Amino acid sequence: MNALKTKSAMTAKPLETLKLFRIIFKSVNRHFHDVEKAVGIGGASLWALAEVAGSDNITVTKLAQNMSVYQSTASNLIDKLVLDNYLVRTKDTLDRRVVHLSLTDKGKDVLKNAPLPHRGILPDALMRLNPATLERLNEHLGELISIMDSKQSSAAFEPLGLS
Repeated sequence: MNALKTKSAMTAKPLETLKLFRIIFKSVNRHFHDVEKAVGIGGASLWALAEVAGSDNITVTKLAQNMSVYQSTASNLIDKLVLDNYLVRTKDTLDRRVVHLSLTDKGKDVLKNAPLPHRGILPDALMRLNPATLERLNEHLGELISIMDSKQSSAAFEPLGLS
């Protein structure tokens, strides 16, 4: 009986943690669904628009840095947003290789009507965490990923809510 009780106690904590991950993932997915339903674009696209709105004439490189994605990922996201008339690209007058981004009226309307937070609930929550708590969380999640023997390190630069 003690062995059964001990085994049950050992699985209780991991299962409680699993429930917390489910809450996080479901909350993120719900927010992305709400964004798409409200304004017709995905969460990553909304975050990109918010970054452009928050920085006058932001470059593709800076946008990629702000969103912690590959520059090629940011470029693909921008291509779609330009095609759909949410963003405008403007070449720099001094260095024609540099492209600046700005919102169109349609992009501004989307931001005005989109549910907050525009960057998504998970990035927003992480940015509001106490630095010491965030450091511990990073250490613990890094340990979890190493135990999982994950081959998905490139996923670190793939945005959630891309559609």
